[in-house]
Amino acid sequence: MTDAHQQTPRFTFQPSAITAGLFAFLVVATRWPFRTEFLYNWDAANLALGTRAFDVTLNQPHPPGYPYFVALGALLAPLFGDVNGALVIVNIALEAVAVVAVFLLGARIFSAGVGAAAALLLTVSVTFWAYGEVALGYPALAAFSALTALFAYQTAFEQRDRALPCALAYAVGTGFQPDLALFLLPLLLVACWRQPAVRVAGAAAIAIGGLLLWLIPTALLSGGFGQYWAALSASFGADVAARAAPTGGGLPGLVVNLGDTAQYTFDALYAAVLVVAGGLFLLAVTRPSRKEWLPFLFLAVWVAPIVGFYALAQVGDPGQVLGILPAVLLFGLGGWWRWLRNRPPEWTTLAGSGLTLVLLANVLIFFLYDKPLTLAGLRKNDMQVQSRLAFLAAQKPEQVLLVTHDSYKQLRYYLPAYTNSVWLDTSTLHPQRFPIPAGVTEVVLTDPSVFWLLIALPAQADQLPGDTWVATLPVAPGQTLVYENGRLRLDG
Repeated sequence: MTDAHQQTPRFTFQPSAITAGLFAFLVVATRWPFRTEFLYNWDAANLALGTRAFDVTLNQPHPPGYPYFVALGALLAPLFGDVNGALVIVNIALEAVAVVAVFLLGARIFSAGVGAAAALLLTVSVTFWAYGEVALGYPALAAFSALTALFAYQTAFEQRDRALPCALAYAVGTGFQPDLALFLLPLLLVACWRQPAVRVAGAAAIAIGGLLLWLIPTALLSGGFGQYWAALSASFGADVAARAAPTGGGLPGLVVNLGDTAQYTFDALYAAVLVVAGGLFLLAVTRPSRKEWLPFLFLAVWVAPIVGFYALAQVGDPGQVLGILPAVLLFGLGGWWRWLRNRPPEWTTLAGSGLTLVLLANVLIFFLYDKPLTLAGLRKNDMQVQSRLAFLAAQKPEQVLLVTHDSYKQLRYYLPAYTNSVWLDTSTLHPQRFPIPAGVTEVVLTDPSVFWLLIALPAQADQLPGDTWVATLPVAPGQTLVYENGRLRLDG
């Protein structure tokens, strides 16, 4: 490096409350105008049903419960008009927390510039952005993993007394996403490493007490600990161990899980994958010293248990990678930071220009790309739910047997008057029989994904706004709708 280069000042800034507040404002400003109006999917409807009658054994919500998220939805629903709107507001707040925590953590581990870059990349992550617009609890994974990591890092590397706040973030986070009880335990242990016994005991009391604070009410509202454990075990056994985990699928199951985790991570990064891949490459070729590896080892401790769980159990939703996304971004940006420290200032300017292009690319993907987790996909989903509800609102519920698949829980939430409503399980090999109740004159199927089952029946399909369809089938009392061997038929 020349003397001229050494004397050229670099652009730097210090993290401050004002800067953190600006990042929080940016999250709110980019989420608020694009909030969804209707429950996004089955799991969102489970959460909404839980605000009416919380019972995990009835999948209201689905196991393990998400009690704090559901409770906030019930508490805020009168203020924001409906449960979907309330849960979306909670997610916007959680995403603001996540972005601010990542900014502060990146500033402490590497530099304020790295923290700002990580905060911006997280803000415009397409997956992260989309989950800030719907009533699903995955933003809590990013918020509380980043908060716990921030306090753990301050305790372990800055000799600051943050073990108790770390335990509190851990405990509260598990009430939003119980998976965090496992995922964040290594970070909590890092925060307690070589701390005085009194401080460790205090952190343990907060963590365990915080777990019990939501676990006991959740179990009691679900019929007691026996019923709650049975529901949890049945869900894990049926949905994870028997289907997705290597215990049920062997080596192919492991490969599928790793592939899904990689795909969901890529979808969360999109253009930012260039930043992460480039940073990892620079780390590999520059060979940091043992001391320089410590921050990266800390990030690995954050990521490893989550990725390990997804590999050996299940990663069933793109939102589940939000727990590792902040660490992945910091890992890649940290590699760039190490490399740029010993380069002329012009290289930093060039890197900033590249980062701007990456940010712009992800913004354009969110606004212009038509996928389920982009603005177009969210708008289409809203329109389809609205169209189904409008169609069914014009019918007489007592004359309809509503047969649903994907939209079963959404319609149960929005249309409780449809008491003749059944779920068609296309995954079972056992025949399903649905006797036609007295007074019912037609069967209505709302999900195009199962229309092909009607191929041998005189059903009528009607196109609705939002590029979706409903199908109606005339029936009479005494008949039975039967699903068997991949087909529907009418007996009687």
